[in-house]
Amino acid sequence: MFYIPEVLMNDVLLKLPVKSLLRFRSVKKSWRDLIDNPDFIKMHMDRSMKMGSSTVEVIHRCNLNKFYSMHLDLSGNPIRDPEELPHPFGYRYDHDKSVVYTGEYEIHLVGSCNGLVCFVDSAHRIILWNLATRKYFELQHLDMELPRFIDLDLTYYFNYGFGYDGATDDYKVIRFINSYNNKSDCFLVELYSLKSKSWKRFEDLVSTTRSDHYGILVGGSLHWLMYETKWDDDESPIVAFDLTKEEFNLVPCLHLPGKIASMNLGTFQGCLCLFCHYHEAGGELWVMKDYGIKESWTKVYTNNRTSVRYMRAIDHSILEVNKTRLLWYNSLQENCLKKIKICCATKGCLEACVHYESLVGIDLMGL
Repeated sequence: MFYIPEVLMNDVLLKLPVKSLLRFRSVKKSWRDLIDNPDFIKMHMDRSMKMGSSTVEVIHRCNLNKFYSMHLDLSGNPIRDPEELPHPFGYRYDHDKSVVYTGEYEIHLVGSCNGLVCFVDSAHRIILWNLATRKYFELQHLDMELPRFIDLDLTYYFNYGFGYDGATDDYKVIRFINSYNNKSDCFLVELYSLKSKSWKRFEDLVSTTRSDHYGILVGGSLHWLMYETKWDDDESPIVAFDLTKEEFNLVPCLHLPGKIASMNLGTFQGCLCLFCHYHEAGGELWVMKDYGIKESWTKVYTNNRTSVRYMRAIDHSILEVNKTRLLWYNSLQENCLKKIKICCATKGCLEACVHYESLVGIDLMGL
């Protein structure tokens, strides 16, 4: 029988895609133990991220509860038709093999990190899901007494963020709870650790923070825009939560002349970026090339179209525009933007993220 040295076999397996590794887990127990080993999973993920890929996978929402996965080549062309995702919130296959959602709530895409995708529904159920392995985990509800400032007769605003803490090798979900009516600065923050499978609660850490996007992960911190902060204030409108230190801080932001109608955060080639939409017309995309350094904010794109009132960079080469369509750019020149063919998105419902396959969470529940 032909013998392959263990070191060589490990090296070969590290180079294989996730779907092949999932099949090879059934070959023999030693392979299964290796592929399921946390060190192997991390090495495989790090190698995949470093080597890159000839394709980009994008997860997007097309209406209140339907999600699709699509693969694009490095020019933004679809490799195959978008595939509807049978997400773990409840579904069944119809007679024509389409996916039918069996729940009653609106579902949102919080974000994707190292192969895990975070979803939340309007009943505040939170699920972490690995699309490649079809494994998922639903976070248990936080069973703690509500603080005294919470008034159950008021309407509350929730916001979320999801990211990876490299210092502790842990995945964390953060949730803000604040009232639309409560003018007090009292504000609730809850943090979930996947490693400990437990919640912790912070109170009065920052003043009111609202945003129309979920936390943007850059450099081990999640980022939001503070809704009430005026553009002319000395205080930066960008607040960051350090996932390792578990503390908030302000990120220095640029100040621009002109009347700004709205701002949106995103990521561009691993950097924090900000799209500013002006009342007059169009907008500008700025990138913080050296994280934390105010002077490193650099304008990389100007859009003069009056119809573009919202834009968010979704890493790689993808822009989400007006929450209805996705555009691909090879360079940040207006005439190089190319529309990505996606399933029709209901107005205001489009949410999208770039997703990378991994073996993370292989010990979670199966779908």
